[in-house]
Amino acid sequence: MTPQATSSMSGQVALVTGAGQGVGEAIASRLADAGADLALVDLRADTVRAVATRIAAETGRDVRHYAADVRDREALASVVKDAETMTGRLDVLVNNAGMWISGRFLESSPADWQTQLDVNLGGVLHLCHLVVPGMTRHSYGRVVNVISDSARVGEPGVSVYAAAKAAVAGFSRVLAKEVGKHGVTVNCVSLSTTVTPGAHETFTEEQLERMPKFYPVRRLGRPEDAAAAVAYFAGRDAEWVTGQTLSVNGGYATL
Repeated sequence: MTPQATSSMSGQVALVTGAGQGVGEAIASRLADAGADLALVDLRADTVRAVATRIAAETGRDVRHYAADVRDREALASVVKDAETMTGRLDVLVNNAGMWISGRFLESSPADWQTQLDVNLGGVLHLCHLVVPGMTRHSYGRVVNVISDSARVGEPGVSVYAAAKAAVAGFSRVLAKEVGKHGVTVNCVSLSTTVTPGAHETFTEEQLERMPKFYPVRRLGRPEDAAAAVAYFAGRDAEWVTGQTLSVNGGYATL
């Protein structure tokens, strides 16, 4: 940790969803290292509590944790209300929570579609609707939405997940134009295959070992790769960058 990194987000509060493991945990750690206090949200109470405890012990930051489903607007409203008491405002919102149901579209069900849309798109809409008004009142805010390159390249087996992530990208571009005059930026970080507990649940070890040959840099993503991109968008240096999508994908897709 460098002195510059320690102070760059000092005094700010960042709310991160899906923070109980993998990419979300890495993002939370990176922002705390940069000096931010944290409000961490995850569906699983035990994992998000463990992450919050670790980060607080390692960084000395104020880290609160909440077990909440991003589909539950009432629960999210309670989280936002409590998190805003830390300093009176939320400076950074990172919508990282997500899920997918693998399988061919023609073999899926409307219930499967709705679950994926509610988590991957609905959760982003709810939290932006709850958090961004406070950012506009204070004339400062950073919104970073984590999406997927599956929405760009059309990965088989994740049709509705890809559709939801594409919708988040479009929504982010529009919101960026609506709130930019208030000092609020909205950007996306788009990921390809990243080695997380979720990846190990989706792919076999043999599949994960074969995948790097499809990437120009010859490795899969790490949670820290995503966290570095999110930290840039979440920081003050990205003041003139909004409505953008940055792919963190090892060169898998280049358009």
